[in-house]
Amino acid sequence: MKKIAISLGLALVSVSLTAQDIYDGLRYSTQELTGTARFVGMGGAFGALGNDLSSLKVNPAGSAVFTTNAAAFTFDHRKNRVSTEFGDAGLEIGNATSRRTRLGMPQAGGVFVFESNDPNATFRKFTFGVNYERTGNFNRNFRAFGTTNESIGDYFVGRANGINSGELLVGQGESLDGVYRFMGNNFGFAGQEAFLGFQGFLIDPISGSNDQYQSNIIGSSYGNDMSQRESGVNSVINFNLGTQINENLYIGANLNAHIINFDRFTSYYESVNNPEGEVIDLFYENDLRVRGGGFSMQLGAIYVIEGLRLGASVTTPTWYNIEEEITQGVDVLTQTEGNITAFPDVINFFPEYSFRSPGKATGSLAYVFGQSGLISLDYTYQDFANQRFSSGLGLNSEVSDTFQATHNFNAGGEFVVNDWSFRTGYHFSQTPFNDDMLFGDTQGVSLGFGYKFGSNNIDFAWQRTFFDRADEFVQTGIQRPAFSNNRITQIMMTYSFLF
Repeated sequence: MKKIAISLGLALVSVSLTAQDIYDGLRYSTQELTGTARFVGMGGAFGALGNDLSSLKVNPAGSAVFTTNAAAFTFDHRKNRVSTEFGDAGLEIGNATSRRTRLGMPQAGGVFVFESNDPNATFRKFTFGVNYERTGNFNRNFRAFGTTNESIGDYFVGRANGINSGELLVGQGESLDGVYRFMGNNFGFAGQEAFLGFQGFLIDPISGSNDQYQSNIIGSSYGNDMSQRESGVNSVINFNLGTQINENLYIGANLNAHIINFDRFTSYYESVNNPEGEVIDLFYENDLRVRGGGFSMQLGAIYVIEGLRLGASVTTPTWYNIEEEITQGVDVLTQTEGNITAFPDVINFFPEYSFRSPGKATGSLAYVFGQSGLISLDYTYQDFANQRFSSGLGLNSEVSDTFQATHNFNAGGEFVVNDWSFRTGYHFSQTPFNDDMLFGDTQGVSLGFGYKFGSNNIDFAWQRTFFDRADEFVQTGIQRPAFSNNRITQIMMTYSFLF
């Protein structure tokens, strides 16, 4: 019967698979501080200022502040440094540091200005802009190792409990790949991992039971070692319309196209100290690929009272459709069977699912000191408890219990001397988790300067961002997370011009 089910189900292997968790949504809901060098140099506080291509993603009314056509292109060098600590007190506590660098183009765009020929017109001008922004950079290497009393064997036991052991066998005329597909069709992704654990001799049925399991990984302690390599970006394209009404009011709207491109390779190694069971050591690997797209909308306004500027904007939730695929396998060294390898030559295509990130509202205040400089402040409210997955995934109640509303601040200043501009900024993002041990607040500082020559500008910025987080090895089994300190350093250059 199993072989018949396989032959009928090959084309439907993705139907019952699911591997999403609440942390996936957070990856697509948060945004890093990036954009033009002027924008970053001032900490991203542009909600009441405008006149910068990156200001469009904060407040779409920013395009209407431009007085002539303009374009800007930004290049950056980004380094992500991750320091980890993991292990049990009294055993070995491991400390590791990983680094990853990337050259990129986080921003490119332009705005067109159409002024009215009537000096008494209510609508003084209309603007149209298109701007590309990288909103998230996933390039990150992570490694954590140490010795604990917890084993990944408990993870595979949890995956297998409730599944008849006969389903986990590769019978005569069957293949490893075929049964792995069968498990996906009939028991989902958890069933496939149970199959890998059973085939890798990591688990066995408890004596007298055919659907409850015990771990074959038995020792005095366990050396846990995980390496993770992430890559890809989240990005957005803003399609913008703006207008100036009379002398003081600027209004704008964005239609935003969002793109997700994320890859993560995870390799887990466990060594058994003083092994008493079959398993001596093991490798467990997962290679995940995520692609998706979505859309959102924004409305904003800026009101000017001499040097004082007030800004407000609202952003709708972003509605995503996301596809994921994964390959995985285990490699186990045992006492009696030697080396056992179970790497199915199968790509799991998970069903496309929908995700809604939370909307947000931003209020802004700035003061411009004539031609000599300015100061600016943005406040953003965003409730991450409002994230929502497809109803069939059953994650939304956990989202509501885990996440909270956040209060975020961006502040910046600029000082102008002739054709030179000098800038500084600060940004703060409150943790979206109720428990800040899972993910701490994010803070960062920035510096920058620029030079204007004719209708051209060249700007430079440096920023450093800090946050702490806890990375889980697996969702169950090893309960102790690895605590990591993340430090991101970014250097960027923008060339902009009027035309």
